[in-house]
Amino acid sequence: MELTDEQKKALKGRGYIVYKDGIHFSCRVLIQGGSMNAQEARKITEVSENYGRGYFTLTQRLNVEIPWIKYQDLETVARELKEAGLSAGSTGMRVRPALTCKGDVCQVSFFDTAEVTKQINEKFYTGKYDIALPNKFRVTISGCRNGCSKPQLGCIGLQGRKQGQIAITIGGMFSQKQHVGRELPGLYSISEALNIVDKAMEFYRENGLKGERFAKTVERIGFETVASFLTV
Repeated sequence: MELTDEQKKALKGRGYIVYKDGIHFSCRVLIQGGSMNAQEARKITEVSENYGRGYFTLTQRLNVEIPWIKYQDLETVARELKEAGLSAGSTGMRVRPALTCKGDVCQVSFFDTAEVTKQINEKFYTGKYDIALPNKFRVTISGCRNGCSKPQLGCIGLQGRKQGQIAITIGGMFSQKQHVGRELPGLYSISEALNIVDKAMEFYRENGLKGERFAKTVERIGFETVASFLTV
């Protein structure tokens, strides 16, 4: 079966990325905060053995890709993943699942990054999955100043600076050209930080040009203008 470009685009939006051969797909599986339990790991292994070539890979953002899946097996894979509490996705022109460090078990972290990641994914990735944005929108979280997850390269980055106090950067981008985000003035509580993420997403949706990354939107409109809107 030969798929149209629109069909391939629609499948990519659901987490299925077509290969050059036009026959096989990789299935992107969302892993909450980069941590999976034994049951989830067994299911991913089982799916890769039954519908792929017996292996899976880890993405740079701590999700999983199961390669070499045939088109006719995609719906079955989706159903089996769902039965194990997993889902295909994390692609497309929308808020992406948050990338985080292991902060909640790290001795130098200033806040529970796993819990904040869960809240962001539930509110923005799952809760607003059908809201189209100009391009992908990435939230990156680090529990301390070390910045192991490179929050300055996220569209918006949250970085622990004091106990329960978070610094926020906006306008980062890791792509063919890199942009290092600039820091908003002051420190914020977790609830304030989540509110700023919400406002940043809405600002981007309303003001970003089609295909434009958030870093480019901030650059075009001006950091001070965007920062003023987010922190008012």
